[in-house]
Amino acid sequence: MGRSRPGHYGGSWTPPTYTVDDNHRVVGAQPPEPHNWGRWGTEDERGTTNLITAESVRAAAGLIRTGRSVSLAIAINAEAPVHFTRPKAMRLNSISGADYIVGNPINAVYNEGMQWTDDILIMALQGSTQWDGLAHLVRDDVMYNGFWGGTVTSSGGAARNGIEHQREKLIGRGVLIDVCRHQGGAPLKGGYVITGSLLDEVAAGQGTEIRPGDMVLVRTGYLGLWYQLDPVHDYVDKTTAWWTVEPGLGVDTLAWCHKRDVAAVAVDNWAVEVVPFEEAEGRPFPVHQGAIPGLGLTLGEFWWLDDLAAACEEESRWEFFLAAQPLYVTNASGTPLNPVAIF
Repeated sequence: MGRSRPGHYGGSWTPPTYTVDDNHRVVGAQPPEPHNWGRWGTEDERGTTNLITAESVRAAAGLIRTGRSVSLAIAINAEAPVHFTRPKAMRLNSISGADYIVGNPINAVYNEGMQWTDDILIMALQGSTQWDGLAHLVRDDVMYNGFWGGTVTSSGGAARNGIEHQREKLIGRGVLIDVCRHQGGAPLKGGYVITGSLLDEVAAGQGTEIRPGDMVLVRTGYLGLWYQLDPVHDYVDKTTAWWTVEPGLGVDTLAWCHKRDVAAVAVDNWAVEVVPFEEAEGRPFPVHQGAIPGLGLTLGEFWWLDDLAAACEEESRWEFFLAAQPLYVTNASGTPLNPVAIF
């Protein structure tokens, strides 16, 4: 059957020994440390975005002084990086200008010179600049707040912890912690560990205060390296080396985020955390395994932060109003988006 224990492939199958109650919760499940289970109630499906309040959004609106806007999204096209476990995005025209020019039955609908074009986009919801929702990561069969991973099905999606619960969140005060700039400006090398103490050091150097409910963006410069690779001659690098190493957050940043009541974290790399992992024989993606099912912390990947960094330097401040709300896709584990920082 392919399961010898939770999350482990094998030729045999060992059935679970736990019980799931009528509220989709694994009875007796223990959260990783640190955690936020029960902090906002046993039925909570938002996690740390609860820290973004009406008061904090209103205060963040005061950061809009010049109206300057900066997009933090990468383009959705054939050149964009998409993890090899996901298909590349496909944009197709369902109706094109050529249809009208060469003649098409669609012309019979409106035949007085009116023409229009339509598109179809086929993509993984986590195949571009994205938020990882709270249903995205399951640890030992259990999701954030003790909900059972089995509630996420291929036919129905995420019955618990779906991204739609965040649709009115993820707007408010954003803060850039520009580690790349602090370390000299060159992209950080793969395997470079960003610790909580380094985040504090960089924030202090920028004169930036981290406040409860902040969305913290961490710049490594690594995403920009993708676009420097030749799409033909560097094909092997794009599919192996670039994807097997990266600078990113270390495990101790989980406690850092928890202590400071950070609402969400986004990084300009493909997995938020450092790769190779700090403990080679430990759990894979330990930051993901602690952040999403433990803290209920929404994580952002593939965020384009180079233009934001330039704007922050020109504005001489690393705080801004951030509009980063997800698409209203029900029962989804994640979402693409076009986050915008406004100064």
